[in-house]
Amino acid sequence: MDKAHLSSPNEIIMTNSTGSYQQEPLTPPRPVGQVILYGVPIVSLVIDNNERLCLAQISNTLLKNYSYNEIHNRRVALGITCVQCTPVQLEILRRAGAMPISSRRCGMITKREAERLCKSFLGENSPPKLPDNFAFDVTHECAWGCRGNFIPARYNSSRAKCIKCSFCNMYFSPNKFIFHSHRTPDAKYTQPDAANFNSWRRHLRLTDKLPPDELVYAWEDVKAMFNGGSRKRALPSSVQCIETFLNLPKYYRLILLKKIELSCFMFFKSCYVAASSSKIKYQTQLVSLPWTILLLLSVVTDLV
Repeated sequence: MDKAHLSSPNEIIMTNSTGSYQQEPLTPPRPVGQVILYGVPIVSLVIDNNERLCLAQISNTLLKNYSYNEIHNRRVALGITCVQCTPVQLEILRRAGAMPISSRRCGMITKREAERLCKSFLGENSPPKLPDNFAFDVTHECAWGCRGNFIPARYNSSRAKCIKCSFCNMYFSPNKFIFHSHRTPDAKYTQPDAANFNSWRRHLRLTDKLPPDELVYAWEDVKAMFNGGSRKRALPSSVQCIETFLNLPKYYRLILLKKIELSCFMFFKSCYVAASSSKIKYQTQLVSLPWTILLLLSVVTDLV
């Protein structure tokens, strides 16, 4: 073999490559998708090979009658985790009309999670159809951890003792079971969270590491029951209170106003004493306010 000698140390010999480099074609990004949820089209994007829906659009359309705190608390109770989209994905959502121009971030959830969230508000959280003798094999790692059988047939209220401990065979409610543990040789101590009604949904999980989808869906439906916000409490409005008051007989209205006037007098008298004995900047206004309210009550009493 002939040896090639360089004429100078800085000389470079260029050789032709025997193989030709073929650049892989770039796959075009998937366009914006659309999912029909309860009859409403929701914009979807593929993030980490999972189709996810815009939570903000769901909140502004399907759940527009509920506040942000209600939706957030329900989402946490159901164990639904949001994935924040990138600036590029956010711009795609803006152009698709799912997000306003002024938005700076957006959370994305899967279609299954969106169905669970909407069902908890719009649908009936009926228990899944399971055999009477069926039980979920569940585990938690709070304190020393424990394992038990969650019996859906016994879960008829938030405090129902529906979990049977596999070690002592005692029954516990879900929020009490996560604070019940047995020390085993291979157990590791984990500091439990504060006693919270919804905390058991975060810590209690299926013992099987790879459960089938049907079992996972049934377990999610069970956890959605009695999640602390499914029952709506209708609070009477001020107009309804006034109408109810005016519909009472005049005798009862006078008695009610007299009782209110007496209660206000005793309360504001204590305020007057406290304000008179302390150095308050706006002492005069604080002292005159109770008497102004009492004067208004007297006028209302005369009118009715």
